[in-house]
Amino acid sequence: MKKNTVNVRELVERYQTNCERINAIADACETEQRERTEAETKEFEALARENQLLAMRMQAATADHLREHPNAVADAEKLIRENVAAGRKTEITLIREGEFAGMMVADANNGGIIPLSVQDFIEPLVEGFILHKVGLPMPTGLVGDFVWPIYDTAEASIAGEGVALSDSKIDLSKLTASPERIGIAIPVTNQAINQSAGLIETLVKKVMPQAVAQLLNKIVFGLSKAAGATNLIGPFAHIIAKGGESPSTEDQRYADKVAIHEVPTFTELNAGMKAKVLETGIEGNHLCWVMTKSMQAILEGTPINSNGIFVPMVQDGKLAGLPIHTSNVVRKSVVTYKKSTYADSTCTWAECDKPAQASGIHYKVVCTPNNEATVLAALGVTASNKVVEITTLTEYIGLGDWGYQPMGLFNALRFIVDPYSQARKDAVDFVLNCDYATKTLRPEAFLLGEASVANS
Repeated sequence: MKKNTVNVRELVERYQTNCERINAIADACETEQRERTEAETKEFEALARENQLLAMRMQAATADHLREHPNAVADAEKLIRENVAAGRKTEITLIREGEFAGMMVADANNGGIIPLSVQDFIEPLVEGFILHKVGLPMPTGLVGDFVWPIYDTAEASIAGEGVALSDSKIDLSKLTASPERIGIAIPVTNQAINQSAGLIETLVKKVMPQAVAQLLNKIVFGLSKAAGATNLIGPFAHIIAKGGESPSTEDQRYADKVAIHEVPTFTELNAGMKAKVLETGIEGNHLCWVMTKSMQAILEGTPINSNGIFVPMVQDGKLAGLPIHTSNVVRKSVVTYKKSTYADSTCTWAECDKPAQASGIHYKVVCTPNNEATVLAALGVTASNKVVEITTLTEYIGLGDWGYQPMGLFNALRFIVDPYSQARKDAVDFVLNCDYATKTLRPEAFLLGEASVANS
């Protein structure tokens, strides 16, 4: 048994080493903006073949272990608690390759490894993301280049009997997604670890997947590029950037945003957005709306027609027959400050800088782009030099076929229980790192509506 455990650890280390070399080849090609050389291609293919064999062996080892140890999750938590008590570092590696899905819990000092199920992590991650709504998987264990070919449509021709057909050409190019690291660290005191049964399992299965899903929401649905991101940008951020002063060539490929009412009409959403996407030739197999929970609630109480039988726009979580995914990242919030001047029984407001002290702010209000004057008048201010903090909220409604926004996790998910970094606080760091990539394949599959038109 001990020999098999050591062999499994060796398999994991070889697998990770191969992944690191594959990433190095991909980085070199991206940096130098070139295809793989013949030697690199041969090396890549050899590494990929070896990883397939390693995955098969790890799958067999996982099956053997789970058959002999049906309580593998409890065993893993026990090992982690023992390592924390002994001041040893623990490493968890989640690997998915083909049909293999396993998690290796390693005692860094003693080499102990316990295989678990990667689905315990992936399922709550996907459930907190749009993929669950549209029935798409979250690919994991990806290696090498994340590449999709794109091509101009070839034309067929009509010819008579016995007449040779002319050649049709297909112009091929490609889109490449470059993975970037995503990480989260959660410090937990030793007392909490010792006193809370199931704490480690909760972190691995619930807290950390939810945190990753929240960040993926910011990346894919955000109105601007997420902090720290270089290549990770979603379709809506590109649409917003197109309206800026210096849009990139990439941004120019996207449609203009659509102006809709603050409480949109059914015609604006159905004909102005859904039909506009479909008329580009998108099949729409994975179309889904993205809006805030508050906007969904408003549309649940807004009728499709102004007259006749009351039929709400949103029914059973669907709008115009399409599912809705809610996320607050599709709301823009802008904070400004204004100071009052009161004279002749009239109060006027002028923009000012943010006060140095919080006590310098006398009022705080929230408004839409069209009702700021009404909100300020409702304050009833009858004195000068009163400062108001104004938060202007602009709602957006996004629509897209998410089959054209592939996303995936590369290599292994790395989970480390570190008893050293937070030692002065008698705490243990739970750290998760993974590599994620996404790319918009067809910009015409996405549209963004800005709720900036005042309702009469």
